Amino acid sequence: MAITERSLTALNMDALFTIPKTDMDAIKARVKTCKQGAAIKDIITRHLPHFPDALAAAYLWDTDIAPQMKAQCNLLMAYATKAKADFSALNIAVQQLIISEQDMTPAVQQQAATAVAALYESTKGLSASFINIVNQVFTFNKANNNLDSDIAGTEFGFMKEITASIAVLDHATGSIRGAWSALADDLEAIAKTSQVDFSIPFIAGLSLSVAIAAWDQLQTECDAFLNSR
Repeated sequence: MAITERSLTALNMDALFTIPKTDMDAIKARVKTCKQGAAIKDIITRHLPHFPDALAAAYLWDTDIAPQMKAQCNLLMAYATKAKADFSALNIAVQQLIISEQDMTPAVQQQAATAVAALYESTKGLSASFINIVNQVFTFNKANNNLDSDIAGTEFGFMKEITASIAVLDHATGSIRGAWSALADDLEAIAKTSQVDFSIPFIAGLSLSVAIAAWDQLQTECDAFLNSR
């Protein structure tokens, strides 16, 4: 197989967990305000016809979306930890071969194949696991965008528009879903192609040090997200 530069990571892998605090605070405030208005739902609905859907979305956020975000973040932490360990060990093994001017050995070749296969399987699993939360966020965003349209057309001052923050959340969910789906496809091309020759030049083309740094950054950002809840 031809030697080409390949990446073991992708941009926006952490998009859902690096949303600016101001936007997350605005979204949480909307959720809180909707739930506070539940007792006078009928009155609010006269002024804001889409309030019932936004109220349902607020409960969806608290019971499903927020817990899933935390769970996904923990999965990403574990993913990054294992990937960093596997490929750090591989990087050391390859560097030792280079320093001692040895050719690729069957043992290191198998180590590389095993590491890539494991990374592909875990990436594929994470890619699939993002589908549900992305769909739920879409429902949440749609309900709140409709409510914002109501708010913009009335003097009823019970709520403030959060259209800009919803747009940030929408972009983040789309980005993270696309990133993991594309990465799974890229890794499948390596892990499932029998013609791949895990030679020293091929492994060098995987830019292991760059990937290790990306996983380290992913750990840091996930840790920051979990500690900010």
